[in-house]
Amino acid sequence: MEDRVIARLQIKDKRYEIFVDCEKAVEIKEGRIGDVESALLVSKIFKDAKRGEVAGNLEKEFGTDDVYKIALDIIKRGEIQISASFRQKQAEMIRNEVLDDIASMAIDVTTGLPIPRKRIELALEQIKFNFDPKKPKKILEEDLTSKLKTVLPLKLGEFEYSIDVPLQYSDAIMLHLKRLASIKTSNRTDRGLTITFSVKAGNENELMNRLKSSAHGNLTIRKI
Repeated sequence: MEDRVIARLQIKDKRYEIFVDCEKAVEIKEGRIGDVESALLVSKIFKDAKRGEVAGNLEKEFGTDDVYKIALDIIKRGEIQISASFRQKQAEMIRNEVLDDIASMAIDVTTGLPIPRKRIELALEQIKFNFDPKKPKKILEEDLTSKLKTVLPLKLGEFEYSIDVPLQYSDAIMLHLKRLASIKTSNRTDRGLTITFSVKAGNENELMNRLKSSAHGNLTIRKI
């Protein structure tokens, strides 16, 4: 479903406006897509879009009368209205990203165990927090972590491990470690691999289960 807004470019005393889909126009402006035809909702360049007044002398101002080339210029150099629905969608997206990042490293300081995302979401109901998409994600994560600590015994961290793996299982083990952990060292001997790595708290259980399953229990795991 289209989310119609106006994009406009002011050049001296002249204004050029187009009707665009908000999300697609923003993606073009940010360089994520280049398909202006999917963003432009009306194939006309206006001097006042709301009144339906079409702009003239386009070639003189833009060096072309191609509507799509001009529309692309307006989107890239001009301003795009941001709709309420787009703001809400952006806020929800950043909320999920921030919660995922925090949950991946959340540890209960009283038990030393990972804190599930569901528990963090329940804690959110006790605090007031604005997931402002204009703020850098790192700042949002730091601010939210600070507030969550007032209602949860929370710290952010990773667990470090060392494992010994027989060579016949090393390829499968390395695939899991590359996906779910950060490998620090890997030493090969005639009998196998000794690997040290760190894993985010939220990935620990999944990784341990996958390692044990892939090696059929034939590995030694030590927490550092």
